[in-house]
Amino acid sequence: MRYRLLVVLLALFTAALQAKNGVNGFAIVIDSVSYRQAENEVKQYAASIEGDGLKTYIVIDRWFHPDSIKAELKRLHHAKKNPIEGAVLIGDIPIVMVRDAQHLTSAFKMNQKRDWQQSSVASDRFYDDFGLSFDFLRQDSLKPTFFYYSLRADSEQVIRSDIYTARIKPLEKGKKDKYSQLRDYLTKVVDVKTKEKDNIIDNLTVARGHGYNSESKVAWSGEQLALKEQFPTLFRPGSFVKFMDFDSYWPIKPYWMNEVLRPDLDIMLFHHHGSNDIQIVSGYKNGSDVNTSIDNIKIYLRSKISSAVKRGKDREETIEYYRNLLDVPREWCEEAFDPALLEKDSIMNLSLEISVDDILHISPNARFVMFDACFNGSFYEDEYVAGAYLFNDGKTVVTQANTVNTIQDKWPDKYLGLLNHGLRIGQWGKYAHFLETHILGDPTFRFAKNSSIDFDINDAVTTHRNDNRFWRKALDSPSVDIQAMALEMLYDNDDPGISDLLKKTYFESPDMIVRLQSLMLLSRLDNDDFVEVLIAAATDSYELTKRYAFDFIAKNGSEALLPAVARAILNDNTSKRISFKISSGFRMLDLDKLEAELWQQSESLPLYSRERLDNTLDNIRSSNQSKKKEIPSISDKSLSVNKRAMEISRFRNHPASGDVDILLSVLADPTDDTELRKAVAEALGWFNYSYRKEYITDQLRQLVATESDDIVLSEIHKTINRLSGK
Repeated sequence: MRYRLLVVLLALFTAALQAKNGVNGFAIVIDSVSYRQAENEVKQYAASIEGDGLKTYIVIDRWFHPDSIKAELKRLHHAKKNPIEGAVLIGDIPIVMVRDAQHLTSAFKMNQKRDWQQSSVASDRFYDDFGLSFDFLRQDSLKPTFFYYSLRADSEQVIRSDIYTARIKPLEKGKKDKYSQLRDYLTKVVDVKTKEKDNIIDNLTVARGHGYNSESKVAWSGEQLALKEQFPTLFRPGSFVKFMDFDSYWPIKPYWMNEVLRPDLDIMLFHHHGSNDIQIVSGYKNGSDVNTSIDNIKIYLRSKISSAVKRGKDREETIEYYRNLLDVPREWCEEAFDPALLEKDSIMNLSLEISVDDILHISPNARFVMFDACFNGSFYEDEYVAGAYLFNDGKTVVTQANTVNTIQDKWPDKYLGLLNHGLRIGQWGKYAHFLETHILGDPTFRFAKNSSIDFDINDAVTTHRNDNRFWRKALDSPSVDIQAMALEMLYDNDDPGISDLLKKTYFESPDMIVRLQSLMLLSRLDNDDFVEVLIAAATDSYELTKRYAFDFIAKNGSEALLPAVARAILNDNTSKRISFKISSGFRMLDLDKLEAELWQQSESLPLYSRERLDNTLDNIRSSNQSKKKEIPSISDKSLSVNKRAMEISRFRNHPASGDVDILLSVLADPTDDTELRKAVAEALGWFNYSYRKEYITDQLRQLVATESDDIVLSEIHKTINRLSGK
C-alpha cells in the first residue's frame, strides 16, 4: 500500500543561509488538524530552527500510517541537498508499539501473551533507525493511534539511529485543550531560543529519589566526580552545582519543587522511581529513634490492613494475621479503621511523590530536564510527567524520559558534557538511548558553547561522522566526552585497530569517563581484550565502571574472572550497589569454583570479623543448591510446559554460560513443544557477553540446516543476528 504525504518546503532562509553549502535539514512532522490549529506557531518555530542553521521541512501526514512517515523521513535523510539530521513528531502522529524487541530495551521483559497495550513498547526508534525492519501487525481498535509492529528476524538487532527524533505531544488532560497547549509551547520555545541564545550551562542540579541504586552513597558520590570531569567549568567560581539526596530533608518534595522553579536553572537531572503520572521522591521517614520507628510500623499496618479489608478480606482475620506477624499490640492494628488517621496518612503519602497535578500548579523553569525513571515519558498516556513540565508555563523546553520501565544500572549521564560544547539535545539523545528512551520537546534546542576548545560538535557528528582520521585526532581533545565520542565513532566506523586502541586507552587514561567508554565498547567486541580489561575494571576508581564490570563478568562466565569476583567480595563489600550486582550474578557463575576461590583468598587475610564472608558463602551455597535442583527441569518432559518455560525465561536476566548445552538440547529436539523451543532460541540471544558466544552461534548455524519449523527457525535466525551484533 502506498501512502501520500504533503511536504511543504519552507522558504525561510536568509540570503546568507541560502548561499551556505552543506546545510543539514530538519523535518517537522505534524498531523493536519494540529497544523491547521497552530500554523503560525509552527512556522515561527521553523524559523527559529532555520535561524540556528538547519533547513526545515514541514511534513503534514494526511494518511495516518507509520510506514508513510518513515518512508518520507528516509527520503529526506538520503537527499543529496540538505539531508535531514533529525525530526520532531508533533501532535497526533501514529505511535508505534514495538513487539519482539525486548532485547533493545534496558530492562523491559514482559510475557507478550499479556494485553498488547501493556506488553508492547511505544518507541520512535521505528522512525529514526532505518536499519531496524518491522512487520506490521495491526492497528489498535480501542486506541487508533497505536500501531503494532514486530521486529523482523532479518532486521539489524542493535540500535544505530540514523537521525534523531523527538515528540511534541500535548497532554490529553492538561490545563488547556491540547491545541492551546501546542500553541503555547511552541511560542515558549521560540521565546526561550530567541532571548537566550547566549545562555551557557552554569546552573545544574541533580536530585536522587528514595530507593534509587540501592541508595548507595558510593554510587551517588561517583556520579558527582564524573560530572566534574564532564563539566569542568561548572565547578569553577561563577557557576552553581547542587546535589539533592532524598534524605537531606523529609519530605524532600517541596525542595525539589522549589528547585525546578529557579529562573536560572539550566539542567535538572532526576534519578528516581516513577510511573506515567508521578515521580516517587521519598519513602517513610528515616530515623533510628523509637518514636519514628513506631510511627512507621503503625503507618505500615494501617495501609496493609485497610487495603486488605477493602479487597474483601475478613477484618478480624487480617488484624490477627498482622498482629502475630509483627508481634505488635492489637490497638496498633485497629488504627487501620480510624478515619482521621487514614486521612492523615493520605496527606502524608501525597508528600512522598510529585504528581502531574502538582507540576501543572507550578511553572517549571529548568530548560532541560532528564527523568532517569520508569514511565515518566509515556506520551501515549492521557497524562505523563515529562509532558506536564513541557506543556506548562515557565521555561522548560525539552526533556528526556522513558515510555516503559528502565534499568537503574545504566549510564544516564553518558555524553552529557557535550551539551557544554553546544550539542543539540536531539543529537545527544541519539547516542544515549534505548528502545524506550525519548526526547520530548524541541530536539534542536542547545545551550551556548561554554568551552575554549576549538571543536564544532554538531558539525563533527554529522559532516565528519565517517571520518576516522578526524576522530583519531579528536582523541587528543582535553574534553572527556569528545574523547568518548571519538572512540564510539571509530568503533562504529570499524577502525581496524579499535580493539587495541580501546584496551590501551583503558589502561592509560586518567579519566573515569574515557575508561568507562573503553570498557563499554570492548563489551560489544567480547574478545580477549575485553576479558583483560574486565579484570582491571573490577577495581576501577569509578563506581559505575565497577558496577558494569561485575554485570559483564557474570554474563561472560569465564573462570578467569572468578578471582576478581572473590577479591571484590572480600574487599569491596560496603558498596551497596556493587554487592547487589555481585550477588545478582551468582546464578551465572560456577559457584563451586567461586567458593573455592573465596576460601583460598580469605585464608591469607587478617579478618577482624568473618560474618560478612560467612553470610556470602551461605548465599553462594543456597544459590548453587537451588540452581542444581532447578536447571534439570528445563529438559524434563514430565513437567508442564509452563513450568519448563518459567525456568527458561530466567536466562533472559541470568544468561549462565555453564547451562548453554541443556538449552541447546531442548532446541535441537524437534519432538518438543514448538513454543518452548522458540523460547529457548530467544533466551540464547541474551548470551551476547558470554565467553561461549561463538560456540552458541556455531551450534545455531548447524541447527538452521535441519530445522523444519518456520517459527523456531525464524527465532534461531534472529538470535544468530543478535549474537553477531547485527
